[in-house]
Amino acid sequence: MAKRYDQKTKDEVVAFIQKYNEDNGRGGQSAAVKKWKLNPITVKAWLEKAGVATPGKTAKKKKSAGAKTRSRKSVAVSSNGSVSSTLKRMVAIREQIESLQSEYDALKSNL
Repeated sequence: MAKRYDQKTKDEVVAFIQKYNEDNGRGGQSAAVKKWKLNPITVKAWLEKAGVATPGKTAKKKKSAGAKTRSRKSVAVSSNGSVSSTLKRMVAIREQIESLQSEYDALKSNL
């Protein structure tokens, strides 16, 4: 049975990979796979969805007849243009949301 991961975990893994790659040059994806015991294909999908470059071999998919090509890059980048800083900001916002949700639930239970 497939395991579902929440967005916070996904963001944490992607941020870990980016930091690891900045510090060591490469190997962040492999380190994350070992640390969290994840499937490498899952991690690669998370990185692609976050707009992080994932160098390496890629399988070529056959295009069906009449298929339209679409641009996959739809990541909003912060004003300074850094995907890494955008991702870090998103993680910070996610933490704020969770904090506010906890406060909201506490207040709601007092009613």
